[in-house]
Amino acid sequence: MLQLRAEADYPRMEETLPKQDSVFSACGREPLGLAGHIWGLRWTDESDAEASMAVISLLFLAVMYVVHHPLMVSDRMDLDTLARSRQLEKRMSEEMRQLEIEFEERSRAAEEKQKAENFWRGDTSNDQLVLGKKDMRWPFQASGQDGGPLGWMLGNLWNAGLFCLFLIFELLRQNMQHEPAFESSSEEEEEEIRVVPVSSYTWLSGFPSQEALESFYKHYIQNAIRDLPCTCEFVESFVDDLIEACRVLSRREAHPQLEDCLGIGAAFEKWGTLHETQKFDVLVPIVPPQGTMFILEMRDPTLGRRCGCVKVDSECVCKNEKLLGDVLCLVHHRDHSAMLSKCTSSIKAALCTSSHLDVYKTVQWFRNMVSNAWALVAHKYDFKLTLPPSTTTCKLRLDYRSGRSLSISLVLGVQREDTLVYLVSQAPEREQFTSVDWPESFAACEHLFLKLVGRFAPDNTCHLKCLQIILSLQDHQTLPPGASRPILTSYHFKTALMHLLLRLPLTDWQHRMLSQRLQDLLWFLGRSLQQRSLHHFLIGNTHLPLTIPIPKAFRNAEPVNLFQHLVLNPVAHSQAVEEFHNLLAQVKTLPCSPLAGGL
Repeated sequence: MLQLRAEADYPRMEETLPKQDSVFSACGREPLGLAGHIWGLRWTDESDAEASMAVISLLFLAVMYVVHHPLMVSDRMDLDTLARSRQLEKRMSEEMRQLEIEFEERSRAAEEKQKAENFWRGDTSNDQLVLGKKDMRWPFQASGQDGGPLGWMLGNLWNAGLFCLFLIFELLRQNMQHEPAFESSSEEEEEEIRVVPVSSYTWLSGFPSQEALESFYKHYIQNAIRDLPCTCEFVESFVDDLIEACRVLSRREAHPQLEDCLGIGAAFEKWGTLHETQKFDVLVPIVPPQGTMFILEMRDPTLGRRCGCVKVDSECVCKNEKLLGDVLCLVHHRDHSAMLSKCTSSIKAALCTSSHLDVYKTVQWFRNMVSNAWALVAHKYDFKLTLPPSTTTCKLRLDYRSGRSLSISLVLGVQREDTLVYLVSQAPEREQFTSVDWPESFAACEHLFLKLVGRFAPDNTCHLKCLQIILSLQDHQTLPPGASRPILTSYHFKTALMHLLLRLPLTDWQHRMLSQRLQDLLWFLGRSLQQRSLHHFLIGNTHLPLTIPIPKAFRNAEPVNLFQHLVLNPVAHSQAVEEFHNLLAQVKTLPCSPLAGGL
């Protein structure tokens, strides 16, 4: 009965099924699934199915590559979006996996329904198991193909080729990311340290554990700087008080005007060590007096020095005269030509050399102003203030009755455009400038960057601890024989740290990752020494956040190599490598007793 009923129903089913219907008909006119709607594929016969599968393979590999390699698009331009981008990446990966699972389930269900339709139509050529009889063909052999595995491979050559190309591209990409080995340029160096990718750290075998680093930091660093934040706050408050008294004593039409101060350097950036608890640098911006303007004439940086001259000239206020009405132009009004000549001649005679602001004269004028201002505010404080001699900064020494003393350096600066780059009176160490050359300083920009990192990073991060541990050990490092001063400075380590802060997500600097991040910092500097290349953090850095105000030309400029002198001087490079080796040895054997010098 069942057989007769099936034979009787068979014509009617044959009539209701078109010969070349879509996959929706073959599946009982049900959708193939969400993935089917996405790609919009239609299978008409088995030859078209193979071509469609090739297209699916190509699209699937492309989608999987984009999902699993999101870092090809840099998210380091904006610090506050790092955490959100990583959460979005994780959510997209989960959704993609759900789509793949749903696609496989719908495809399997559609295949089962297709087999059932073919069975009632009498087509059993595609079934591997018909009425209990096992098909003896290769299970991976396509319909209508013979020849075993060879025929299957030839029939799917397109898919195999795509897969091989994908694997080759992955291997090439990983090889390009592999870092070269660290090799010493010193011929007398017997021990070689190899720098490998951060994930291996084989050259840092025996590195201290998280607990050992935390113990060292607590006993030898944290105790020494526990009062540093309060001291920095007092220093800025005291300098502001002096500046306010100087404003009372100065004449707006004849003297440069002092703006609010800004603490710069290690102490105010919160990465200072024991040596930074006794000395503080404070930037004091100056602006031209009324009726005068400062014109910045920058030197060619290709000459090796980043500095400029500050030309003093008369300022025309004709535009302001149109707005305010009662303001007279000192340049174009004859009645005030005598006043213009007197003001210009006064400031040029007192502070300038050939119409350019003289560093030594300006600092001397500022020292005299501070000395007079101290007489107005001395009654507020319980310490003795002295001004040690200096030609490029106004040094202050505060001596308390308890025997404690503080050293403060007031650095004058002229702002460059509407940025945080200043031409300052204090020249970098080991460099000599003329009296009219004002060195370029990026301290305010770097201070702002570290402040933004502290604002957007998780609580209790370890980035400053890494720098403090290294500098604490470096301060007590013995110089190589014949060396008069170290090659590696705190600014080199600070620059390496700032580069890493842009490369790694801020969530990777959590407290528990101190050991890993310290290894990253040493690895980065070791690779830079090997390549003799450490780029300036602000000049030519395309990943610098736009919230850091620097001149537009800096972002598109060629990167500046802070290790250029190591390229020109092999002896200095050998000394730097030896200093780095000694530092590694110190880190691996952290002291269990107080360091020399009172730590």
